Amino acid sequence: MQRHRRVFASVAVATALSLTAACGGTEEPTTTAEDGGTIEITHWDLLAPSYGAKMWETFQGYQRENPKATLTKQEITRADYETTIKTQIAGGGGPDVFAVADTFLPELAEAGVLEPLDGVFGPDAKLNVTNEGGRWRGTQLAVTAQIAPYAFLWNKDILARAGVQPPTTPGELVTAAKTITEKTGITGFAVRHRIAEENPWWIDFNNWPQGFGGGWSDGTALTIDRPENVAAVKAYKAVYDSGAFAVGDDASTFRTKFKEGRLAMLIDATGAPTAMISDKVPSTSIMSSKLPFPGQNTSQVGIYFAVNKNAKNKALAKDFLRWLVQPGPQQQLSEVIGNASTVAVDTTVPAEFVAANPWVTAYRENAPFSRDAVVDGFETKTPQIRHIVLQWIEKVLLENVPPEEALAKAAQEAKAAVGG
Repeated sequence: MQRHRRVFASVAVATALSLTAACGGTEEPTTTAEDGGTIEITHWDLLAPSYGAKMWETFQGYQRENPKATLTKQEITRADYETTIKTQIAGGGGPDVFAVADTFLPELAEAGVLEPLDGVFGPDAKLNVTNEGGRWRGTQLAVTAQIAPYAFLWNKDILARAGVQPPTTPGELVTAAKTITEKTGITGFAVRHRIAEENPWWIDFNNWPQGFGGGWSDGTALTIDRPENVAAVKAYKAVYDSGAFAVGDDASTFRTKFKEGRLAMLIDATGAPTAMISDKVPSTSIMSSKLPFPGQNTSQVGIYFAVNKNAKNKALAKDFLRWLVQPGPQQQLSEVIGNASTVAVDTTVPAEFVAANPWVTAYRENAPFSRDAVVDGFETKTPQIRHIVLQWIEKVLLENVPPEEALAKAAQEAKAAVGG
């Protein structure tokens, strides 16, 4: 029953978004960027303790180019972000410029509440290929804020103490985790695995089918129970059952354990190493590589910047984004978020930074192989598919339902719910 209430609420908000778009939102502004004014910006990373303040300082650099502009910020936590943004936009408001996760973008695009950005950046803009993810049915609706691939991370000091080499295969991952726990008492491995973190868990779990050469669709039909996905779930279950897995830990908990030297290995996105550096675990002790899976692909955390169709000064909001994707602000933004993620234009990593933070290299190498967790051909149906699949994967973990059976059931339910 609770699930039906949640789905109904989601449908109600989506309907409100569509009605807002159909009614045309606010009137088109007559001001220009040169006229100045105020724009409100939001991104959940503005609350990040490690770099939120520096990100805001980067954004404020726009005011030096356009002294008539004033930037204000709205602070929204990640957990409340999508719900808050949808509610505000449905009410005819919301921030002028805001971050949009790649898993959230299709819903907003389909509702027609994002301002088109075609023609904003000009022929001299050096936007890289990641900005194609901000296009929807031929229209540029967003530009890249950050594409964060995943990597396999480990504490080299713990592995050395246990006499363990970094694993490169699923079987070696299980063996390494068990050996570390047996010899040191330290938890061997962690990843997200709880339905309470449904959206980030979906993105994290996408590493497993991607790394095994699988996927949730072929672009036209769902492929939830394909053999590669089954193999991925079996490998996931094996390490979960190893006795060396951080069972029950949410991401905040297992990242804190890594930071305190109480966790040896994990799979995580680019923001994690920076947040986990400490006196007990210096950056030079954190190593990284491709995932210990058969293929090269990883998942990604994709974040874009968009302009709200309700924005009171669209010209200024667009000009802010035009400025933000220039090489100078982009290099600064890249360094603020840790140099491991891809931003809207290609940037460089200072050699001294690589020497002090050796984990950054694998993230850069994995970036071309990162894939989003939006189901191709079923973009706006991804939340429904996600919930069905993860409920069955949870049954694999907690109730020992065989992976083949779980994914077959998930495939049946998803097809009944969304077609395909």
